[in-house]
Amino acid sequence: MTGIPFHLLALLVFLLSPWWVLKREFGGVGVLVGPWGVINPQSLALPEGLAVGWVGWWAGVWLLLSGMALGVMVLKPAQRRAYALYGLGILGLLLFLVGLGLFYQMIGAVNGEALAQGVAAARLPLKRASPSLAAYASGFYSLGLLLLGRLQLPGSKAFLVKRRQMVVPLVAMGLAVMVGAVVVWMLRPGLGSAGVELSAYERLVGKLDLVTYTFQLMFGAITSLPGLFQSLLLATPLMFTGLAVAFAFHGGLFNIGAPGQLTMGAIATMLVGVYLPGPTWLVLPLAIAAAALGGAIWGGIPGWLKARFGTHEVINTIMLNYIASSLFLFLISANQYSFFGYEIELPFKAAGPEARSEELRPAARLPLLLTILGRQGSEGSSLTWAIPLALLLGLLVYGWLRALPWQTRLAATAVSLLAGYGMGSLLPPIPVTFSPALTSVRLNGSFFIALVAVLGVNLYLWRTKGGYELRATGLSPKAAEYAGVNLAQKMVLAMAVSGALAGLAATHYVLGSGIDEYRLKQSLPTSVGFDGIAVALMGQNSPLGIALTSFLFGVLLTGGLQLNLELGISRELVTTLQALIVLFMAAGGFLPSYFRDPLQAAQVEMEAHSPLTPESLAEPQEVA
Repeated sequence: MTGIPFHLLALLVFLLSPWWVLKREFGGVGVLVGPWGVINPQSLALPEGLAVGWVGWWAGVWLLLSGMALGVMVLKPAQRRAYALYGLGILGLLLFLVGLGLFYQMIGAVNGEALAQGVAAARLPLKRASPSLAAYASGFYSLGLLLLGRLQLPGSKAFLVKRRQMVVPLVAMGLAVMVGAVVVWMLRPGLGSAGVELSAYERLVGKLDLVTYTFQLMFGAITSLPGLFQSLLLATPLMFTGLAVAFAFHGGLFNIGAPGQLTMGAIATMLVGVYLPGPTWLVLPLAIAAAALGGAIWGGIPGWLKARFGTHEVINTIMLNYIASSLFLFLISANQYSFFGYEIELPFKAAGPEARSEELRPAARLPLLLTILGRQGSEGSSLTWAIPLALLLGLLVYGWLRALPWQTRLAATAVSLLAGYGMGSLLPPIPVTFSPALTSVRLNGSFFIALVAVLGVNLYLWRTKGGYELRATGLSPKAAEYAGVNLAQKMVLAMAVSGALAGLAATHYVLGSGIDEYRLKQSLPTSVGFDGIAVALMGQNSPLGIALTSFLFGVLLTGGLQLNLELGISRELVTTLQALIVLFMAAGGFLPSYFRDPLQAAQVEMEAHSPLTPESLAEPQEVA
């Protein structure tokens, strides 16, 4: 019966796993509390009279809930079973929130008393307290009950297939996390087990805590503002390269040349930013356009070769990557070269041994995000209302005009954004204090360019005639040609726009000082061009999916640094996790073929809406 293994696993987790971490030292050693009491392998000091007995009966409540859900699976008919699971799922979510409240109320009371006695924040008796595996599992289990309830009703298979763009990435992510957990389990002993004798249960709990804390660190970047900014910093170039790969893919092409296109975009934007005089309103847009143009030319070349001679774009883009890399090093590695006895001098390399260009003119620099959001000066820092008010007004107008054509909505939204920005600039700013950790993150205006690119690609692909023709070309070139589409033109366009998107990633690194200086440097991380393939694959080649996946990868990369600092686990674990995600995505999450094949998916959805399907005559069968 569907769901029984799910309930049994939940029972096991609630019974054996730690529920809460009362305190944790740097390095991961902590004091855990589970259904069988407190586990304190390193005998860390705890406040006297700390009452944690409620955790035992709290675990019993969840054992009772999961037992009830297991019993519900025998109810007939399916509709009654579904409603019972819905009720238990909602009850579980409420219990989960109550548990969080009880835990943090207990922690706050102890730490508040210590603060009242003058104890420093760094020496609180219960510091870095957090939920542990069983607490997290209770929340996910409640959501799982709601989903399981829906799967009891007719059309359950079509319900999942219709949402396959979310289902497949989530399943792939879950499988990758499971395999990553096994890797972590094998890498090192449980937290706090060094140098002490432990029972088998305590060793098991230590290992479970190790796995939980590893993923807490890996995904915990978004819990702090500096971590969030750092994640967005790393996500910005991935948005560009992911969009580049996806755009070409929609045209039936595989662009593996994003590293070379990024490089050529960086060279072009450097030339404009260093050598073109003029005011900011002229030079900065031209520098951004140069990045797109450099990438577009380098992407359009293999597109033209494909259209004219039929040569494979994968081979061409790989070869052009090497040419772009060599040209890049030629320009900034030295100032003098000897050719056939002639000495040639180049002006691009800055003085000194390091391979880097001259510094960009101030007029060509993208400001940091904190500068855009606020003001910094000798009198202090502040946040302006301009950006928040512009976004709020833009969203309201876009939603209010949803009945109008998208062109009208877009124009009205643009006007409202400008109006909101102008009104917000007139309001008095809010005084704030930026921490050094936050000001050191070089998240810049390229992030907004990436968001505009996401919106622009989405509108073009799904709201315009050209986008429809491009997607038709990718799905069935012969049918598109029969309908009047110029295939050669679409091939060149797809690769040129794809290259332009990859080239725009250079605005982050060069114009926005994403590599610490407003220069073109040899350390330009062109590998994000290949990472864009993984981002596009997990994002299902959807612009919104790519944006979310880029943010996820940014969070993982940020968390990987903290993971290495605290637990000594190599940041390569993050790379392994990304590779596993791509592997499972390529396998479709090992889900049935109708989750991967659009034609089979459409057939499943049509059958679900047919009045004569077996699902309309009987209870739904178990979902494969």
